[in-house]
Amino acid sequence: MNWYQRVFVPRLLNAEMSSKELEQIRRVVLMDAVGTVLEIGVGPGYNIPLYQNIAKLYALDPSKELMKIAKTRAGSRPFPIEFLNTGAENIPLPDHSVDTVVSTWTLCSVLDPKKVLREIQRVLQPQGHFIFVDHGASPNLFLRVIQTGLTVIAKYLTGNCHYDRKLEEFIREAGFHIERIEHPRTRFKPLVYNYQGVAIPSFCMDPTDVRQSK
Repeated sequence: MNWYQRVFVPRLLNAEMSSKELEQIRRVVLMDAVGTVLEIGVGPGYNIPLYQNIAKLYALDPSKELMKIAKTRAGSRPFPIEFLNTGAENIPLPDHSVDTVVSTWTLCSVLDPKKVLREIQRVLQPQGHFIFVDHGASPNLFLRVIQTGLTVIAKYLTGNCHYDRKLEEFIREAGFHIERIEHPRTRFKPLVYNYQGVAIPSFCMDPTDVRQSK
């Protein structure tokens, strides 16, 4: 990892993810987090002060530099926090050990999103929830072509960020049932197509729900 990726990108992400618009999105989605929580890609830790009724937080990120920043935002929270300095492709937790997995603007940049989603499925309790917010491929073909072209350059400058990943498709293929999903607009970013929702492992669905979802 070169100096740019190791030092500059963490500082860029810390500044980029600090907007009030993103904070409002965080507040809304984190209301669904309960019990023992794993956050993949905790980054600079902007979510940490916003968790409310949780029992414990595992804060995972492969960047030591971002983790140092995140720890400054941990403060004296009313729940224990365990920091895991590793990637989400191999989560160092037992099977079915967490109630909620949170991913905010992380699946766009992990090395192997399909493997990460399989790992999320593995560590979730059968009745657990996967809360996600991210940006990915637009359903508009013209915009998607531009997103793919932009990704060729952006992934080297912004910590492997991809604008064109088909995240909803990836989540379903990993064995999740998406309970709800929406695509909120981001001001001043016409090339960003957002995904925001909650998913559960498909194997814990009631057979009646499966028939109704077809």
